[in-house]
Amino acid sequence: MHIWGFLMTEPLIKKRNAQPVHKRSTVRAPILCMALTFGAGAAQAESAWDMFVARCLDPYEHLTLAVTEGLQKQPIDSANETRQVFGPTPEGFLLVLDEAPNEGVRSCAVEWAGQEKTEEELAWRYDQLSEGLYVPDGEWLVSNEWIEPRVIVRIDTTDELTIYTVVETDLES
Repeated sequence: MHIWGFLMTEPLIKKRNAQPVHKRSTVRAPILCMALTFGAGAAQAESAWDMFVARCLDPYEHLTLAVTEGLQKQPIDSANETRQVFGPTPEGFLLVLDEAPNEGVRSCAVEWAGQEKTEEELAWRYDQLSEGLYVPDGEWLVSNEWIEPRVIVRIDTTDELTIYTVVETDLES
């Protein structure tokens, strides 16, 4: 049986004699499958909220970078060179990254020209507050003591636009 490119029953000497191409392919295949699975899930957002969770919120909560794969990068605005805009998606969603937001260290937002509260969004908010993972602070939800640095989340909805934003702060527990 092969595990990560090696036969479990082969002695070490036979492992070293394996063909390099076969060894590289069997080692990289599981990693590639995981990467493609994650990327495909992020690219196939059903709603602006789903896209926000997959590309912004989950990565920031796990202290990683936002997911931009599969999105077209727009030209940088010379008036605000710290902002990068990706998209729009076929649904009309924009992903906006800011390396110097007013509120913190870096931010990720999904903007959508529409107004609709989804059940998933409302359920997420309720769960986070009831479990104490986030606490309200004005218009923001601030992550509680489970993550450092803390992240803050805000949902802005107007008649024309909905913006989901997560910001990595320099706040510590």
